Amino acid sequence: MTEKKMQSGQSTEGMLDYNDNSSAQLQLVRLLSPLVRDLVHSMSPPDTEFKIMDYGCGPGVNSIEMVKPAIEACLEKFAKTPIVVCHSDQVGNDWNTLFQLAAGPEGYAQMSKNIRTEAAVGSFYDQVTSPASASIGTCIFASHWLSQGIQLTSAGTVWFADLQSDARQIVDRIAQRDWTQFLLQRSREINAGGHLVVGTLGSVPDASEVNGIAASGRGIYRSIQVVAKSMVDDALISPKSLDSFLFSLWFMTEAEARRPFEENTELRDAFEVIQTTVQPAPTKAEDIFQEHIDDPHTYAQKYVGYIRAFADSTLRTHLFGPNCRTAELLDQLMAEFYNRLTQLYESETNKHACEVWHLVVVLRRK
Repeated sequence: MTEKKMQSGQSTEGMLDYNDNSSAQLQLVRLLSPLVRDLVHSMSPPDTEFKIMDYGCGPGVNSIEMVKPAIEACLEKFAKTPIVVCHSDQVGNDWNTLFQLAAGPEGYAQMSKNIRTEAAVGSFYDQVTSPASASIGTCIFASHWLSQGIQLTSAGTVWFADLQSDARQIVDRIAQRDWTQFLLQRSREINAGGHLVVGTLGSVPDASEVNGIAASGRGIYRSIQVVAKSMVDDALISPKSLDSFLFSLWFMTEAEARRPFEENTELRDAFEVIQTTVQPAPTKAEDIFQEHIDDPHTYAQKYVGYIRAFADSTLRTHLFGPNCRTAELLDQLMAEFYNRLTQLYESETNKHACEVWHLVVVLRRK
């Protein structure tokens, strides 16, 4: 089996209403905030400025909240040191919203006149800032997206955790290569004594699952498969388009997160590994919208909003787009998909609940 690159490697470009539908992401940000403060307090004074790198910033709300504790700790310990916040993401990111939030009443620009905001446009699998320039880097709910879109035969599933045989091995190799490359780039950008904090979705061992792991969000990805298959059955989209569609992501286990440090000498020499863990989310680990379970309509709306936020652009471009000759037809297909998804969650509710295991990796640059 051969792998094929899709026409775009920007899996997260065009995220829809992300800031309004990212409560699960914000939970992890709040969990990591005390850790980020402590790490900054443990550092020595920088030579010139204190640079915070925000890798994979997205439209902003969670990134803003993640850099705030680093800024607060820096203002407390290095009161007169200039602070630079550099947000990094793809060219198609909603940069206007990000900078409006940063400068707004809930942003960080008001915390001090000694803060400068920058953007680094490009993939974080490449170099995005000057060598040894960053004091601390954070990457929240972003490192699970692969460097490229993937098109291969994946009949019966739209995501990595249910892939079989050669297809799984192909995506596994890409995921491990990407994670290693991400870490190597950060090893060159973070200065000695600096830190990298990565928080995202993870997977845990589970003998009952087809590949021996239970991955975060398995319910929602399987719900997407169910609804898309129903549209194939009703001849709204072609079987080929579904069988070749795959979300380009991978949620690592603890062992997978540690592997580059065991196999790559450059990384082992560059970083002290402080933490690599996968743990259930501290609240709502079994269902991110469990508080709405007794109201099926609201429950369904929450899930559909969450799925639209991260998946709409991918679904439009790589699943439904190839079935459409006009933008109007594409909009109709997307509306039908979300209507069916809503009906699924209203009728079956938590059968397709989103479980969450947090992967947290904390490194210190030697």
